[in-house]
Amino acid sequence: MRKFLQTGSIMTFARRLSLSAAVAGAALLCAPAGAQNAQSPPVSFSQTFGNWTVRCYRIQGLPCDVMQATVDRAHHILVASVSIAYVPKNGAYFGRFVLPLGVAFDQGMGLEIGAFRADNLKFRICERDGCYVTGLLPQALIDAMEAQGTAKGQISATFVDGRKIQIPVVLDGFSDGLAALKKKANETGAAAAPKK
Repeated sequence: MRKFLQTGSIMTFARRLSLSAAVAGAALLCAPAGAQNAQSPPVSFSQTFGNWTVRCYRIQGLPCDVMQATVDRAHHILVASVSIAYVPKNGAYFGRFVLPLGVAFDQGMGLEIGAFRADNLKFRICERDGCYVTGLLPQALIDAMEAQGTAKGQISATFVDGRKIQIPVVLDGFSDGLAALKKKANETGAAAAPKK
């Protein structure tokens, strides 16, 4: 995974993606399994493709994303999530991976999907919902996630007490979700563009 570029527009985009993910994560955790949340989360568009959900938000400026969350339903705990946003202007993908609190920063996060492997991806920050690895995603990762015959990948990390965790990333529906995300991102970008 390439280093995250510390430019103003990319940093703004990253903050917006983190906020949208926090909103989505909160909605997942607040609603009991199978029940409707009494207060509608600020989502203007939501469509599920297999194990992935494309979401766009009512809050202006938040990017649409395609995400997958792993939830411990018995304890209503978000175990991990993967969120990918698409930037139509330059065709880039921005990712955010959230793992449980207590992961070892010095060990980083590992990611293995098909032929793509990355180790020691650095956590940037921890908040109440977990610890974040964020950054621009290489095309090789997106290609591996869309590759035919790849059913799932894996995120790995080590806790500060030495316990190791492996969290599956199920790819069922990812290609369709990514196509829908790109379409929505292009529509949203066109709607936000100033009229000439």
